[in-house]
Order: sequence, then structure tokens, then C-alpha cells
Amino acid sequence: MNRSRYVTRPLDATDRAIIAALSENGRMTVRELAAHIGLSSPSVTERIHKLEDAGAIQGYSVLVDPKVFGLGIAAHVRLRAMPGEVKRVAQMLIDTPEIVEADRVTGEDCFLAKVLASNVLELENVIDRFQPYASADTAIILSSTVVRRLPKL
Repeated sequence: MNRSRYVTRPLDATDRAIIAALSENGRMTVRELAAHIGLSSPSVTERIHKLEDAGAIQGYSVLVDPKVFGLGIAAHVRLRAMPGEVKRVAQMLIDTPEIVEADRVTGEDCFLAKVLASNVLELENVIDRFQPYASADTAIILSSTVVRRLPKL
């Protein structure tokens, strides 16, 4: 339900401040957010609804540490689909729960996927599923220099 014509106007500094604050602490109450931004709670609530309607805020989520769940191996896998197999590989990426992100990319490879696994054997099993339909080049992640963050708003 679109509660406004907000889609037609560009985001302003207040919208950007709301999004930045929520990205830092998604559990912040509207009252806390209003105090942080310098608006009333009803104004902040209305802006949040409009940002949701416009698609600027697409949802809310929780960040977890995969290691807590026994997923100590993370890897980026570049996949080059065999001729005629792009759709199959794309569906396999969707259907493989160990794949937590996947993008269709340009260049020699077709896809770049991020895999979380409990150990190297599990990672190998995931990669082997794709071998009949794609070649794979895997890089195990040693550490993350920049964790997922908002782009410059």
C-alpha cells in the first residue's frame, strides 16, 4: 500500500539520517530515533512508512555470527556455467542452503557466490554439486576487511 507520492521526490538529509541510524541499530525505538534525528515520533513514523512505500527501506533483518552456528568456513566461489547451463546453475544456487549470497556477474565467470560451511569437506561437497554444470574457482575467506555496510548516502 503506497501511503504517499514519496516515490517521486529524492531522499533528503533527514531520510538519509533515518536510514543510517536504523542501519546502525535496527532495534532503535521510534522515540529514540526521533530524539536522535530531532523530529517528533509521529513525523519519524510517517517518514519510515514513506521510505518503506518508496522501496528505500526494503525490510529489516538480524545479523548473526555464522561461527556460533558451527559454520567456520566462508568462501567466495566463482562459477562459469557450461554452455546452455546458466539457468540450471542459477536455480542450483537458489536451491543450495549453504549459498548465502550469489550474484550474476560480467566477465569470464557467470556467478559469484558466497558459501558458508562447517568444514572444508562440506565446502567441497557444495562445490562438487556444481561440477557437472559449471567450473568453479574457490577462495576461502581468511578475514573480512570490510563487513557489509551501507554505501555512502
